[in-house]
Order: sequence, then structure tokens, then C-alpha cells
Amino acid sequence: MSWRRLFSKASTRGSAMAVGAGMTFGGTILYAKEQTQCPLVGVNMIPGKSKKLPKDLPTLTVADVLSDHGDRIWVTFRGGVYDVTDFLDAHPGGATRIEMVANRDLTPFWKLYTLHLERLHILNLLEEYRIGNLSAADAKRMEELTEPLFSMYSEDPDRPRDREGRLRVATTIPWNSEPKDLNTLTDNFFTPNDLFFVRNHNYVPNIDKDEYTLDIDKNEAAGIMKDYSFTLEELKTKFPKHEVISALQCAGNRQEDFVTKDRPLFVAPHWRNGAIGNAKWEGVKVRDILKYCGMDVDGMALGTKQYPGVKICNFIAEDTDETGVPYAGVLPVEKVVDPFGDALLAYRMNDETLPRDHGYPIRLLAPGHAGCRNIKWVRNIVLSQQASELDSGSKLDRHFAPDVDFMEHIRWGEEHLRLDQGPVIQTLPVTSVICDPPQFGTLDGKNRENVTVKGISWSGGGRGICRAEVSIDGGKTFTAAELMKRPDGITKPVNPEAGQGRNWAWSQFEETIPLTDEMKGSLKKGKPVNIEIVMRAIDGDFNKQPEHMEQTWNVLGICCNHWARTNVRIDPKFKSGDKLPPPPATPKPGYPWPEETINNFKATTF
Repeated sequence: MSWRRLFSKASTRGSAMAVGAGMTFGGTILYAKEQTQCPLVGVNMIPGKSKKLPKDLPTLTVADVLSDHGDRIWVTFRGGVYDVTDFLDAHPGGATRIEMVANRDLTPFWKLYTLHLERLHILNLLEEYRIGNLSAADAKRMEELTEPLFSMYSEDPDRPRDREGRLRVATTIPWNSEPKDLNTLTDNFFTPNDLFFVRNHNYVPNIDKDEYTLDIDKNEAAGIMKDYSFTLEELKTKFPKHEVISALQCAGNRQEDFVTKDRPLFVAPHWRNGAIGNAKWEGVKVRDILKYCGMDVDGMALGTKQYPGVKICNFIAEDTDETGVPYAGVLPVEKVVDPFGDALLAYRMNDETLPRDHGYPIRLLAPGHAGCRNIKWVRNIVLSQQASELDSGSKLDRHFAPDVDFMEHIRWGEEHLRLDQGPVIQTLPVTSVICDPPQFGTLDGKNRENVTVKGISWSGGGRGICRAEVSIDGGKTFTAAELMKRPDGITKPVNPEAGQGRNWAWSQFEETIPLTDEMKGSLKKGKPVNIEIVMRAIDGDFNKQPEHMEQTWNVLGICCNHWARTNVRIDPKFKSGDKLPPPPATPKPGYPWPEETINNFKATTF
């Protein structure tokens, strides 16, 4: 099925408003109630601008809420009435998910999407749009009138690693998880499939391989003179199979470092450090499929053929939100046609059939590009002049300057932003993660002479890693870490410093660093020593990670690549082999570490 009908904002909104009129989905009516004319339409309140307290706002009735508000979107929640129209385009989950609940109570919807209830700053944000109150009886009545949201997540795959307690789950609906133990990233060069981070935006489609087809839309401007459709078997047999070893990282990995007490992040899913993994991917090159369909990809790569009307390759996914809007992402056409770009439609991952959580039966692998560009469950490919309106990255993956704020800018819409100063990301900057010792962990200190540090480093765009540097004194002094040997037969396609790209895989490192005389002296006196371990990486273009989080902070929580930092305690009352105190559990998603914990592990000064 082609999604060309959804390539404009108007048609996307239209599909959502059809639902608002009582459309059914999955055989269940989302909502459909008789509406009456509201006498309060045009009430003199500007959502978000009025700072009146709830007690100073008018008391409205159920009839008021159910009335026709024209283009305005009213909702209720816990006795409040809210006009959220001005928040539509800023909603990270998409405008249609708000339009879907027009004239209804949020409670049944947020019982499904619980992250709204778990993060205080979201509840505080809602209050910015409050325009009135309901009596206790009417608040209860609004909940009763709002049918439960039909859950599209009932057929999501089983996740046994979660039951074992090995995953840090940022959200359950949609499912987003990363390995809880960061040693997972250094124990193996290839991250196990069932511990590889999962970033979902919707439910996980349950696709029958025998019914699956990949559709390529006709585009005469690109040399594709008709629509094409390929079964999974045809993709495997008509085209050569290619293997690419590549890391994959969510654009928001490490974004919890951006969360401070007075500056929350309004985006999901709030990753710690584990939203990165490395795998062997097998599949068919996108360029081979487009060549079969008539596009002169070789001529484009050589510069002898141009298609002026083709700049973007849109990948439309099978997963949709409740209103039927599919997830989608885009790549520059140059990435797709480049024979060294290695853009794959993958059907195998680490020598196994692609798991459902990772895109079965077909996903895009765009090595070197942000995870949001690596679309799962690809159903449709469309070539175009501009990015589809379905591309979520055009809204959620813009990199703004540190002074751009969610409350003051983002939530008011594009007219309050300089979009030319917030470019949409494709590749990601050089970064690193300290995997061991764990944050706020304890090490045995009796007779200890050194500390061993393990971690990973990676740079987008295939730039590769030239060097990783480690410090145990908070960054006052650094030493080069030993980059770990890759498995036999796996080599770098080209040296990173050659500047030719294609270093898609990550680099793992390990280094043992001697303690200073002052540290060892304190331990011999029976006094614990807190140290701050710091790591930074240098990529093939000799880009180096910036020192401080504040230098990289941005409102949408992406491209987090400041120095990796871990604070640990070396305690002389423990000797090698003793059972050590476990590190504290990470805070709930969206919340910073408690100040007490931070202060308890603050580095010892000498």
C-alpha cells in the first residue's frame, strides 16, 4: 500500500479528524459522542498565556466540553479542562494523537501511555493550557463517557530479558529498552540481539512473511516508470546478499545527562548510556533495488547522471499510531545510491533472522546515520524532491542552540523558531560510554594499585575512532586507552584517519591506570577514595568530544557527546573477592540523580 496520500500535512490531519468524528479502528470505536453547541467558544483565554490559578477559572460542564469548539481541541483531566490546540505541532507523539482525544478525558489514554503520569514536568506542562474546571461529578462523568483506548500493543513480542531484570525499560508502551548492565557493550563485539537496545515509536507489527511486500512507488523523474512490488522471497533471490558490520545508536543516547532539576527534557524515551549496539547485518542494498526499477544509480554515483527532482529517499514503515499514520524516515538520495554507503534492507542480524523488535521481516540499515533514520518494518520506498511530512525526524531530531527552550520556544510552534538554525540530523558526532566500573559503584580498596576502565566509542558518518583517552582524576590528565582487538577476520575497511568513511562499527577499549601516590596513601590509612573516571574519544577527522554537558545541551536531547564521566568509590575495608555494595538503581526515566548520591561520590581532593 502506498502512503502518498499522507505526504501532506493536510491529509494527515484529515485522517485524524475522521477518527475524531467517530471512525472505528481495529473494530473498536475510539470515541463517538453526540455534540452540542458550546456557548463558551471564543472565551477570552489564551492557552499558556493565562497565569490564572485553577480556582480563578470558570467552572464548566460536561455539555460545555462536548460542544463544538471549531478548530480548538479541548480535553479534560482530573477535574481540569484544557485547550491544547496550540500544543498540537509540539507534541512529541504527533498531532493526531492529541486530535484523537478531542472532547474526551485523558485518563484512559494516559493509563496506556503511562509516561505522561510518571513525569511531573508533563503534568505541569498540561496546566499551562488549563481554561476551566469541572465539578467532581462532571469530572467522573467525563471519565465514564470516554471509552478505553483500543491497545494496539497486545501482540508485541515476548521479551524474556526483561523478566530476568537485565533491561532498563524507559517506556513500556511503546516499548523502549536498553541493557541495564553496560558490560553488555564490552562483553562481545556483537551485541546480543535480545539485549540490543530497542527504540519503538508505535506497536510492533506482526507481519506474515508470506504476505509481506516491499512497494517502490512510480517516479518518472527518477527513471522509475511504474510501481514495483517485491515479496520477501524475491528480495532474497533477485538481488545479491551483502553483509555490513555496523553500530547503531539512537540519536538521544545519553540524554539523561541533560536532565537537571530545573530543566527537564520533554522528549522520550530518556536513555542512559545503552542505546547503542553493534551487529552484523545481512540484506540487499537499496541501490540494487532502485537500479532494478530503472534508476541509474551508477550514473548518479559517478556524476554522469542527474535527477534534479530527486533529493530524498523516503522509507515508510508498517507500524502506525492509533489514527493510522505510519512512522517514516528519510535519507539523502546520495547515501542510498553510493556503492560505499552500504544502505541495506536487512533481513538478518547477527546470523539470525531479524527479530520482530528490530524490524522483521525487513528494516533499513543506514550505517553511520542516527537510529531514527534506520527505519524498521519498511513497507514502502518513495523518491521525492522534499522529505515527506511523515518524517518524524524533521520535527523531533533538529539540533538547536542551547538557548532554545521547550516552554519558551518549541511548544509555541515553528513561527517561534529559527528552523534554519536547527538543522535536521542525519549522522551523529563522536561519542563514548564508560561501561565498567559502573556509575556510583564501589571497588575493593585493600592493597589496590590501579583501576581498570572499559568502554566503547563510536563516531557517525563512518569516521571511525583513532584514539580513546581515559582519566581517573576528573580529566586533569589523560592516557590513551588500548583499543580492544576485533574478532578474527573482522578488520577496519579503511584506516579512520584516511578520511574515507565506512568505519561503521564501534571500537571497544580497556585500560588499566595506576592510582596516584595520594590515592594509595589515603587507602593505606583506611580512608575511602572517590575518583571521577573520564573518557573522551577522537574520531578519524580528529574531532574530539567536548568537555561539559552544557556545551552540547539542546532542547530535543540529541547528539549527546560530552565527556563520559563515572564516579566510583574505592573502599579499603573491602579486599579482592569480597561482596561489594551494589550501585544505586538509576532514577526513573526523566529524573536526575539525587543530589545526595552525587555528593556522596564526589571526587576526593588531595
